[in-house]
Amino acid sequence: MCGVVSIVYGSDNPRLGHEGSQLLRRLEYRGYDSTGGAFIRADGSLVLRKKVGAPSKVIPELDLEAQSGRKFIGQVRWATYGAVTDVNAQPHSVRCKEALVGAHNGNISNTDTLKEFLRENGHRVVSDNDGEMLVHV
Repeated sequence: MCGVVSIVYGSDNPRLGHEGSQLLRRLEYRGYDSTGGAFIRADGSLVLRKKVGAPSKVIPELDLEAQSGRKFIGQVRWATYGAVTDVNAQPHSVRCKEALVGAHNGNISNTDTLKEFLRENGHRVVSDNDGEMLVHV
């Protein structure tokens, strides 16, 4: 099962990366295979960093603690749909119809059908992960 965490402030916070990283580390005991974080600043800009590996490994490699922003969404993933790859790690950012970023905890059993449907309707699907399908939908 995956773990999803989020923080929202009224304005940009220079410690958001540190706080988000602490939350991700608290989920590591379950043995996750990838870690990621999305940082959204007050001006709407997005920094998305994700990689295969547990939080203790990935957080320093991606310099997550140094990030700032107004909103944070992070996830540690236990692979169900899609192989253990950087592309399948969550969160996912999409910009097909709307600009959205998200992650989820759970399983979407019709992921392959959704992927096909989304592509047929003009979405640029880049992963095999059910979380990306959810963000597109």
